[in-house]
Amino acid sequence: MDFRVSALLSLQRSLWDLVTPNLRGVAATIEHPKILVRFLFENRPTVEDRENVSEAETYTIADFTEGMDIVFTPDWVSMSQPRELAEGEQWIYLRKEE
Repeated sequence: MDFRVSALLSLQRSLWDLVTPNLRGVAATIEHPKILVRFLFENRPTVEDRENVSEAETYTIADFTEGMDIVFTPDWVSMSQPRELAEGEQWIYLRKEE
């Protein structure tokens, strides 16, 4: 299976049961051997939010062999700011917003 497809499936599975109301979106840069993921929270990420990001990261790391660069980071993007992709990112998850 192609790396991008494997990464997308892993990321989808890593979010199971970890999407909270505070989470506005998840964006990723996928370029072998890197998977860089940014969680966009509407409020400053709580301890629980950070633990959820870490748990999702652990699930993704477990899907790949050594030598991969997998980094998940929480990011605060208030409702007054638009959700925007950084260069090279693609959306993995977006919640519905007005």
